Amino acid sequence: MSRNRIELLQNLHFVDKETADTTDRIYKILSLIDTLNNSFRRYYSPKEEVCVNESQVPYRGRLIFRQYNKSKRHKYGMKLFKLCTIPGYTCKLELYAGKNHEQLNTTPKNVVMSLCKEILDLGHTVATDNWYTSLDLANKLLDRYTHLVGTLRKNRKSLPKQVIDAKLKPGESVAMENEPGITVLHWKDKRSVFMLSTKHSKGFPSVHKKEM
Repeated sequence: MSRNRIELLQNLHFVDKETADTTDRIYKILSLIDTLNNSFRRYYSPKEEVCVNESQVPYRGRLIFRQYNKSKRHKYGMKLFKLCTIPGYTCKLELYAGKNHEQLNTTPKNVVMSLCKEILDLGHTVATDNWYTSLDLANKLLDRYTHLVGTLRKNRKSLPKQVIDAKLKPGESVAMENEPGITVLHWKDKRSVFMLSTKHSKGFPSVHKKEM
């Protein structure tokens, strides 16, 4: 990188330091993130299905909330929580600033509720992985007329033991649905797969592989 480019980056600012809330770790770029999210929302309205996940922006510099994730292609970087929709459009993003200094309370439930704040009560269906999915989140979203579909960790609170602890053979499944309409499914493939849905009933159809 040339000397002139380094000097340009050192003097690139998005906020007035004299008036900004410097207690927030990301105060220098918070206005930029807000501008991006406003633009995402202004130019595209998501269809019914959306998903919540995270991605990692590669970065190896000195940064107190830099993350390490060995499962990512770029193992070091900044973690973003994202609300996305088909065909991969980002509807909203939030930057993770560290466990001990959070403007956003980054429990799984709160991450989803914060990302979906602008689309609640509109009948959307949110897909999540097993880090986010829980009965508590399902109830919160149902209260706001929003569905949840996602894989599930078997150690989540208040799950039906008859489903979670069921001894199944490959290809078998068992499911239970409670009164609000939350279905918990246990399906046996090579290993057990657990799912939760507020959009589907426990009457899942059987699908058989067609012989060639």
